[in-house]
Amino acid sequence: MSVSRRTFLGGGLAAAAVAMTGCSSGPKNPAAANRAVALPTYTKFAGVTPDLPGDGVVLDAFLKYPAQPIRAITEVPGDGQPITFLTNIPGAIPPAADRNQFWQALNDRLGSELQISMASNDEYKDKFATRIAGGDLPDILNIPVDTAQIPGLVKAKCLDLTEHLSGDAIKKYPFLASIPTDFWKGCVFNGAIYGVPVPRGMSRTSGVLYREDLLAAKGIKDPAPKDFEEFFTLAKELTAAKQNKWAWTRVPLSTLRQMLGVPNVWKQEGGKFSSSYEHEANAEALEAARKMVAAGVINPDAFNDKASARKQWFNGGSAVFDYDSFVAWNQYYADNTAGDSFAVNMLDIPGGTPWMGGALNNVTAFSKDSKHSADTLLKIANWMAAPFGTEEYLFRKYGVAGRHYTLQGTDPVPSKAGVIETGIGLQYISDSPLALYWAGKPDVPRKQHAVQQKVAKRLVRDASYGLYSDTQSKKQAQLVKTMTDLESQIVQGKKPVSDWARGVADWKSAGGDKIRSELEQALADTAGK
Repeated sequence: MSVSRRTFLGGGLAAAAVAMTGCSSGPKNPAAANRAVALPTYTKFAGVTPDLPGDGVVLDAFLKYPAQPIRAITEVPGDGQPITFLTNIPGAIPPAADRNQFWQALNDRLGSELQISMASNDEYKDKFATRIAGGDLPDILNIPVDTAQIPGLVKAKCLDLTEHLSGDAIKKYPFLASIPTDFWKGCVFNGAIYGVPVPRGMSRTSGVLYREDLLAAKGIKDPAPKDFEEFFTLAKELTAAKQNKWAWTRVPLSTLRQMLGVPNVWKQEGGKFSSSYEHEANAEALEAARKMVAAGVINPDAFNDKASARKQWFNGGSAVFDYDSFVAWNQYYADNTAGDSFAVNMLDIPGGTPWMGGALNNVTAFSKDSKHSADTLLKIANWMAAPFGTEEYLFRKYGVAGRHYTLQGTDPVPSKAGVIETGIGLQYISDSPLALYWAGKPDVPRKQHAVQQKVAKRLVRDASYGLYSDTQSKKQAQLVKTMTDLESQIVQGKKPVSDWARGVADWKSAGGDKIRSELEQALADTAGK
């Protein structure tokens, strides 16, 4: 099963977008209008010096939290009135505000009561669709980047923020200004800036995570397979099915594709687009994946269980390898049940071209009907984007000292109450680019920084980022599902590899070719050709 593409939100959101009162999808192709928009001026926050500096692609790394965090914002950003927010959250629903000391302390710091309506990741798309269709919008809205027909949605329902954020105007909000310019491309629709980006990019770049401690116990240090045969041999060596131990949590099809130079979703050369599905190396990648499945190096439940099960296999030691991101790398440490010996690292892509992660987690927009000024809502977003090393960041991520964390040296170590109470989704209002860091374990950011330095110059980006295709917006969910189902059937040996070519032909006629032509036109319009 491919893990290289995020499944787009389904028909409920598309229906909600179409059902909006008097709302069309905006301009037929907004790229020409978007070209005229001056993106926010980037000014990196200079108040904190990383131990291992990044370079705009490689992320800054910190070996410990600064001993004296900077209080970066002196005035409360709120206006004294309640502010509503709709969001998903990745973990369990936390205690409500009246039973949540972190939430209460947050409201005091903001100077406004933040009223959050939240849903789990699995349930959010339905809750979002219902609120949009009913016209019941909060002041602050978390819009997933794969929402259908975003241009029409934001034009009908959200504030145009261009005059507040374009060019040097953003300097009024210095921590929004410290979000690199490229992330803002995903917030421009209909010739205007309609939101604030929640940046990911490198932090969401995925690779082969492995249990360094388990490999070390077998005498394997610094594994670095140079090609598929070495990659496959290592997987067989680490599999002991009779002991319920497998090399992999899932079929590493994305890794195999990267090893063979398959593009990251869309490739563009000379104004012409080609899909990753169309690349000739797919047949070889699928054949290699079939070989791994047949050899039994993949957990046999990989095709049935959810991501949460795969994480349990990895943490529990019944699988050594997983394909996931730098964010997941940290989460594995948070969920660690193996004790102090637990250690994670990441393989380089053997002989290939690694894929850069998606630029944005979501776009944060503000309702046209909000009673708050755009300035107030942007001040809230700016507060949420205060970067690593500030006192605001320390509070936002870790809570109140003594209850939500204790200090180990200068590092905040979360308590059980901290884990439970702080998970209210603040990172989806806005966020600073990820800093590489793990409290009390300086070896974690060192490893992460070293891996990023290895892959940075070879990273391949999705060429469609920042371009809008109406057909893709409407049809991508079903198109991706069809191709993913076909991949799954092929790698399990239920269909021949030769069926892939027919599947690609069907994808092209069902909308793939139209998406391609719309992306090519959007690129031409953006370039002014």
